[in-house]
Amino acid sequence: MRRLLADSGSTKTDWVVISQNISPSVEPATYSGRGLNPHILSVEEIEDEMDRVALHLGRNFDEIRFYGAGVGNPQMVGKISDCLANVFECSDVVADSDMAGAARAVLGARPGIACIMGTGSNSCHYNGSVIDRKSVSLGYILDDCGGGVAFGRRLLSDVFKGIAPDAVADEFFSCYRLTPPQVVDRLYSQPGANKWIAGFMPFIVSHISDPYISAMVGDVLETFLEREFCCYPEWQLREEGIGFVGSVAFLLGDHLRDALGRRGWMLRDIVRRPLDRLMTDNYN
Repeated sequence: MRRLLADSGSTKTDWVVISQNISPSVEPATYSGRGLNPHILSVEEIEDEMDRVALHLGRNFDEIRFYGAGVGNPQMVGKISDCLANVFECSDVVADSDMAGAARAVLGARPGIACIMGTGSNSCHYNGSVIDRKSVSLGYILDDCGGGVAFGRRLLSDVFKGIAPDAVADEFFSCYRLTPPQVVDRLYSQPGANKWIAGFMPFIVSHISDPYISAMVGDVLETFLEREFCCYPEWQLREEGIGFVGSVAFLLGDHLRDALGRRGWMLRDIVRRPLDRLMTDNYN
């Protein structure tokens, strides 16, 4: 039995091959490539990337499970499923949302709220089997309040408007030699603005001990918690709890724990990569 499992965000896709007849001591075959959001990429672009995956991991599988950003409605599910069927030899192909993969990875078979904090952010309520409620997601311009794009946007704005302390601003400009016209051009004239903005997360994380950066992170998190989880009953937040998935949640784990603790909300778990859990999960 050979299974191909994929977890795809807007920035990158992690692929792993799970072979049941291989010793557990043998590392599974993996590949990391381009994010495959079907709202953003054409069929040709998606299939070209999947062809690169096939060159590394093979084409013949007994099962394929694809969890991806943008795979949230039947049209996009069909688009990804068709691409997988065109590139790989497999009779059992299932495409689902990244939220479904996140919920299974962080909550297992117990009900609760699952939240993704990566380039963008989103959440859902999971009943232990399927998603039965989702927070409305409006994209990075209007939403994604807990994704890397939110933290990067705040940092850029504070630095260029003189809100950030001089020491932080000087360090920023020594790392990124940017001018306001360059920022505007990058945002409006080039693709991938959300990924570019989120790309300032390494600076934030590496300076998290600075009082201004720490306070800024806390401020963005408070806004995120207030807006993202307002659609869930308070008892679910306190009794069932929230499980977080994604690199931003993992890197800001201490701040996230503190923010939830102040509200009395239960933290179920923080998982950096859903694949690490899904690889060992019986996800049929």
